[in-house]
Amino acid sequence: MGIPLAAVALLATIGSLRDSHIVTVTRSTCADRDVMWELWANVPERVEWDKGLEYINVDGPFEAGTSGTVEVEGRGPIEYRIIEVDPKNGYTDRFESLLWTHTDWHHRIELNTDGCYDVTWELEARGPLSIISLPVLESIFGEEIPIAVDEFVALAESRS
Repeated sequence: MGIPLAAVALLATIGSLRDSHIVTVTRSTCADRDVMWELWANVPERVEWDKGLEYINVDGPFEAGTSGTVEVEGRGPIEYRIIEVDPKNGYTDRFESLLWTHTDWHHRIELNTDGCYDVTWELEARGPLSIISLPVLESIFGEEIPIAVDEFVALAESRS
């Protein structure tokens, strides 16, 4: 028996009105902030520390409004758009997914109480199908993101 249409409509409405948290990963590091920023801003080189990527490119400068394409291992190419850039502090890129639904990847570098930095990656979904797609996204990225963040921090520390 399928899900009643009213239940689907309710989930779609809720998904359209709020962000659905998927995963947040934070690591502390004393790596140089400039080095971390350069690792993020040098988009094609991300395959060096994000082993789940086949390739990633950006069709212009690393700034809000620029788009690009990424291919994740085992999946086809996906287009994305950079929607926010705060140099040396963070950026957000957006991936359109199912029917008016998107995922936002927030990346931040924040000074912590130890005088070093907290590097945070947070993934959220918003749109009519975000609540429905949440378990799938959590299962895919819940394991991949911590590994990528650890690789990112290790490389930033080795270059600092």
